[in-house]
Amino acid sequence: MSTRDDRAAARGERRVRRPWRWIALGGVVCLLAWIALGIGLAAGVDRTMRLVLATVAAVATEGLVWLSAALLGLRIFEARQRLWQKLRTGVFR
Repeated sequence: MSTRDDRAAARGERRVRRPWRWIALGGVVCLLAWIALGIGLAAGVDRTMRLVLATVAAVATEGLVWLSAALLGLRIFEARQRLWQKLRTGVFR
């Protein structure tokens, strides 16, 4: 392989890993939001602050789901939904 091929292969590897970096970053943000909610609940913050923390955690989680769907493709989530439906029908017969 030439140097040019090596660089092209390296760029291809970076393209493959790049979505996972964004998903990992979104996961960290989501995890931090839920940790902040837990700390807020443990600290006994007032009702308004609990509402704000819960809303931020919910929006971060929803954002992570949509970010993952956008970067990985909706087919993964459709397959997960079909798998979940099969599991539920098998358990609740």
